[in-house]
Amino acid sequence: MNNHPKPFLLFWLFCLFFMGTRSLSAQQIVVTEAWDGLNFDGFVEKTEQEFGTRFFFEPFETSRIGLSDISDPIPLIPFLQAWLRPLGMSASADVNGYIFILPGEQLQVGLTRDIYPEVIPVMEARKPEEDSLSGLELSAEFIPKVFTVGTRREGLGRTNVILEGQIVDFENGEPVPQASLMFMNLERGTLADEDGRFGISLPKGTHTLVVRDLGHEETRISVELLSEGTITIKLIPQAIQLEDVVISSERDNPVQNTMMGFERVSPMAAKEIPVVLGERDLLKVATLLPGVQNVGEGSGGYNVRGAPADQNMFYLEHVPVYNTSHMFGFFSAFHSGALSGFSLYKSNIPSEYGGRLAATFEMEAREASKEKFQLEGSLSPVTGSLIMGTPIRKGRSSALISARSTYSNWILRRIPNQDFRNSNIYFGDATALLSFEPNDQNKVRIFGYASLDNTQFGLENSFRNQNLGGSASWLHFFNDRNDLEVNLVHSRLNLDVGNEAVPSEAYLLSNSLTHSEIRAALTLRPNDVHQIKMGGNSTFYRNDRGNFGPLGSQSFINPVVLGVEQGIESGLFIEDYITLNDRISVQAGLRYNTYTFLGPTDVYTYQQGRAMAQETVLDTLSYGNLSPVKTYHGLDWRLSGKLALNSNLSLKASLNRLHQYSFLMSNTIALSPTDKWKLADANIRPMVGDQVSVGLYGGFMRGQIQASVEGYLKRVQNLVEYRDGANLLVNEVPEWDVLQGDLRAYGVEFMVRKNNGRLTGWANYTYSRSIVTVDGGEDELSINYGEPYPANFDRPHAANLALTYRLNRRVSLSTNIVYASGRAITYPTTIYYLNGARLVSFTNRNEYRIPDYFRIDIGVNVEGNLRAKKLAHGSWSFGIYNLTGRDNIYSVFFLTTAGQLRGYRISIFAIPVVSISYNFKLGNYES
Repeated sequence: MNNHPKPFLLFWLFCLFFMGTRSLSAQQIVVTEAWDGLNFDGFVEKTEQEFGTRFFFEPFETSRIGLSDISDPIPLIPFLQAWLRPLGMSASADVNGYIFILPGEQLQVGLTRDIYPEVIPVMEARKPEEDSLSGLELSAEFIPKVFTVGTRREGLGRTNVILEGQIVDFENGEPVPQASLMFMNLERGTLADEDGRFGISLPKGTHTLVVRDLGHEETRISVELLSEGTITIKLIPQAIQLEDVVISSERDNPVQNTMMGFERVSPMAAKEIPVVLGERDLLKVATLLPGVQNVGEGSGGYNVRGAPADQNMFYLEHVPVYNTSHMFGFFSAFHSGALSGFSLYKSNIPSEYGGRLAATFEMEAREASKEKFQLEGSLSPVTGSLIMGTPIRKGRSSALISARSTYSNWILRRIPNQDFRNSNIYFGDATALLSFEPNDQNKVRIFGYASLDNTQFGLENSFRNQNLGGSASWLHFFNDRNDLEVNLVHSRLNLDVGNEAVPSEAYLLSNSLTHSEIRAALTLRPNDVHQIKMGGNSTFYRNDRGNFGPLGSQSFINPVVLGVEQGIESGLFIEDYITLNDRISVQAGLRYNTYTFLGPTDVYTYQQGRAMAQETVLDTLSYGNLSPVKTYHGLDWRLSGKLALNSNLSLKASLNRLHQYSFLMSNTIALSPTDKWKLADANIRPMVGDQVSVGLYGGFMRGQIQASVEGYLKRVQNLVEYRDGANLLVNEVPEWDVLQGDLRAYGVEFMVRKNNGRLTGWANYTYSRSIVTVDGGEDELSINYGEPYPANFDRPHAANLALTYRLNRRVSLSTNIVYASGRAITYPTTIYYLNGARLVSFTNRNEYRIPDYFRIDIGVNVEGNLRAKKLAHGSWSFGIYNLTGRDNIYSVFFLTTAGQLRGYRISIFAIPVVSISYNFKLGNYES
């Protein structure tokens, strides 16, 4: 276009003006030019007063002619085409009356008037100097669609150069983690890291870049790459797009990366998915993902790929949270509105994480805008929440505080049962995050978290759980390629359980677990082939196993002090993400772990080949405070690779080994308030897990449909199991009730997801088995006579369907359909008498199953009006949980009544549960 002389263009502009007057009520011509295009002294800008909005500047070497009050631009197109074809140009029109003059025959889609015309930012063309583009940063007022990076002089003699940059949010300038970047003309892509930074080697030239992220509009730009340089790309928050309610699996692009068993969930995923009692819950959304299950309603903990619940670690802004539920599992202990999302690793867990065998849940705290004040909240039948964010120093620092509390006792007062009327339930949680950016090289985040459960059920049982934690993080950027992150973390869990059902046996049990950690990680990007992350961490545990004592003046319980145990777990890791070529990528990592169990403690030695019991004790060794008692060490490894079969299909495999040095003392399927954490010690060995995964990932219909199938095989050594009849409530010597064996888990996961259109959602099916073997050679060292048996959490079949259909921009419908096999259970079969004593005979361990689980939920989400300028925006959510009222069995227990053994089944939410909630925020829908 630049080679055509001005007179020709002026001539057809004059003709256009003349012809246009016949069908226009106003004769104003607007022409905009790209910075490399022709320059017109007679440039006329369309004003806000005349049209109500300004237009985006489109620097694609494309002229745009806007005709005010145009009645029909289409008849002008054939006339323009006849004039422009000899010039090697073409014309097109859009619905808003814009006519586009384009080089060549390529058609450019013009902008249409959006739902928020007033908030479209003004685009200002700024012609850069050739020598000043190496550090190009795009301001909030200027998001160009084409720009140049580097200089021709610096790029002389080079074929490939490295493009680096950062993806940030347009509104608040915060990094957009794990956004995907795809260079369409090269069929190459990369992923931003947790801080939104990326780096990739590309051939010099002009490339089309597409940037995608959940919650942001897809951004398509053209990059003219002359030499190495950096850019900052600002993504506009998504307004009314269905992608907001879609989970992101395998870092938004499962075909292109090496990740397996990875799921990333956006907070918007919890907005429209029906949940119980109207409380949005990100972790409940996780149970709709393949390979993730919970026992049922009212249960805490998650079983990931056939593993017990204590093999998962939950991090909230680097703070480990050991109790993840409120009200015994009805709600999670994390307020979804205070989160920016969470990532689930269930296969190749990054080397920086250690200490858990099954999965790592990594949750990021939401950061307040550094530009404007924020206020939002929600009301549901049982909870209320409020979030407030404010800049401290505009553009550099901000603070966000969230709080959530329940007022559910009004429901209990309306239940006829007197035990419920005498009950009180309270839970609450709060977070605070301060974010500082003193300069472009440093970022500091200070985070605090607290949660509390205080429940009095009837006049007999009381439970009090408390989580307290905080972290301080410092992120330093040495340059665009290398950075260092240091974290100081502290977390404490307090548990108190009281029981007054029998006054003479009333008791109070209290215990606590303290976790203090320092962590550092250095990220290096030496070239376009390697991205290296290395570092280490050290954690000090103090586990107060608690005191067991009488509760009330009538109790005859003898006090028991269970003691304190301490330990130090440390690790060094290094991981390299290697891009060999466009088809092959490898991620390899090593982690060396060491764990030392510390005093004060007494350690028993036992007769060799005999079960650990009081009668087999040989000697007692005493250790003082902080004295080393037993040290374990081991090497973890991570290895995964991707082979791209074509641009839409890839094959992946991964191999992992991990060690775990703590576990829950629990012999129930669900996490119970009486469960206590226990550290590995001189007689209970740490668990070791290996997992192999293979998967096939594909994208279809231009990425609108994603499908995957992934199979895994897992083995856990030294799995902690409990003898029949074990008493875990008060156990001064845990190893007397513990046996260790092997867990073998395997399965296959199918997932299909639709990302775009009115109908979005996903469907998955998982087949999995979890088989335990405890065979010590002798009956006293074995469980189930040494024969394999299904684990408590073994559920072979699970299927989930989660769909959302948008009727229009304000109303959407959603549904969940959930099915799972019943869990394994042991039943009593016979009552017999021996020497006058009645005995009960049971089946083999976990030989039977409770009935299968099935549930349908529906929901309706209604947004308030979508005006661009208003004081506040509100939305309503309506839902029915368990639409069919199916009596899903949670547990089965047996009681002796009149000399007969009777079985009873427990179900929760056996009727449809209707809920309504209201959400509000300052500003319009977008802000």
